[in-house]
Amino acid sequence: MKQNENVIYLLDLFKENDLEKGIGDEEGKLIFDKLVFFIDHKPQYKIFYISIKDVVFDASFAREALVRLAKHYRKKKGICLLDADMEMLRLNLLAPVLSLDQPMPYYSGGVFDHIKTDKIGVPSKTNLPIFKFVFDNGTTSASEVAEHFDHKVNNASTKLKSLYEEGFLLRTEDKSDSGGVEYQYYAIK
Repeated sequence: MKQNENVIYLLDLFKENDLEKGIGDEEGKLIFDKLVFFIDHKPQYKIFYISIKDVVFDASFAREALVRLAKHYRKKKGICLLDADMEMLRLNLLAPVLSLDQPMPYYSGGVFDHIKTDKIGVPSKTNLPIFKFVFDNGTTSASEVAEHFDHKVNNASTKLKSLYEEGFLLRTEDKSDSGGVEYQYYAIK
């Protein structure tokens, strides 16, 4: 598989497994296993990018290979799609995002977004400003969010934890000045 560190080209996986298109559950499970193998052998990375350029897949394949992969690594590693320029592919990802309740971030033409419809697939209205703050500022703590939004630290911490639990953010654990644990949150981007 010709890879670039933490970037996986789905087209290469298709070619290596004699697939013209990603059709159905079985092909999705096959590619899921290949992706898990690759990711598990790169423990130094927390975010992996999967290019979907020049491939075609249906919703069943998308569910088993891509959205289930993001769900599998939820709260541990981030999965972000690259080259998601074809609207048909984004639509084929929508049903799995809804059924598995798993956010799926992507880039299309250099623009970041999530596979979504209405209020599904994106942070809640009250958590969206905090997600955008973390996205724009990189690694962020609850105290930084509290200061920026004029919230109490425990309120900011609850909102960040919610975004983390829902699969929109990842976090690392640091020691706080008081000797306790302080989490640093960052977006899957």
